[in-house]
Amino acid sequence: MPALTAQVAIVRAEDIDDDALVRTKMYELLDLLGDSIQTPPNAQVVVKVNLCLLLDCETGATVDPRLVRFLVEWLLERRSIKEIVIAESDATALDADRAFYGLGWDRVLAGFPQTRYLNLTRDERVKVIFDGLFFKELEMSRTYMEADYVISFAKLKTHSMQGITCCMKNQFGALPEKLKVVYHPHLTEVICDMVRVRPPDLCLVDGLIAQEGPGPVSGMPRLMRLIVGGTDAVATDCVCAHLMGKDPRHVPHLKLAAKHRLGTTSYKIVGCRIEDVAEDFAFIPRWRQAWMWLRERIQRG
Repeated sequence: MPALTAQVAIVRAEDIDDDALVRTKMYELLDLLGDSIQTPPNAQVVVKVNLCLLLDCETGATVDPRLVRFLVEWLLERRSIKEIVIAESDATALDADRAFYGLGWDRVLAGFPQTRYLNLTRDERVKVIFDGLFFKELEMSRTYMEADYVISFAKLKTHSMQGITCCMKNQFGALPEKLKVVYHPHLTEVICDMVRVRPPDLCLVDGLIAQEGPGPVSGMPRLMRLIVGGTDAVATDCVCAHLMGKDPRHVPHLKLAAKHRLGTTSYKIVGCRIEDVAEDFAFIPRWRQAWMWLRERIQRG
């Protein structure tokens, strides 16, 4: 069962071009969460990143690889780690390998011991049977499912169908199928199932440069200078919704996740206060969101 009250941390980096400052702020965020980050001794850690587009972090579409680098440094310094696996799966329009190497993640993460990249779509599969809202069984990456500790590292973005896309939606990307677009007519339920089948132990959100408007692909970058973290996916995403000026109750997968107790909507904020750093993002009109949802259902039958 999820904790009754979760802890969510927010930090702000005034100059996102200052690598040393961004590193300090990433460490500050992780230190604020402190003892909540309970990795077992000699742990294999999987970091599921949002890297599903051939667009760099300055567009607001994908995670800043510097933040992942600083996370890796912190883990290797502060925790007993056997291996860190940076993971993403193929998307409908893009192979994950092309994004990883094309956007230079291999160079940013070069030289780190005990660290490797994994395309979840190409990993050995394991069948998982569970009582999901949409799925009753899934084939998942063995490495992902058997990891000692899973970190979801998402981007702070709007989503044309779901309102927002942060950690919970990032877990949808762990499904090791390329043509994930076929699940869009049931996206709310599938997102919740992907959180249920392997809940992330730590949720991190890159809000240095976020994205607003018709996200998660065609939105506009918005400078926020924020990094968010928590140990509960629902609570972390509720905070992210508020940071974008969105009521979490109007986010379909958050509403459904709260109903089925996949996490908690009760949280304690450490670091920056929401009201001091929140902004009103541009979202597509709700009528257009409803039309896109209906169109997907008609197209997929």
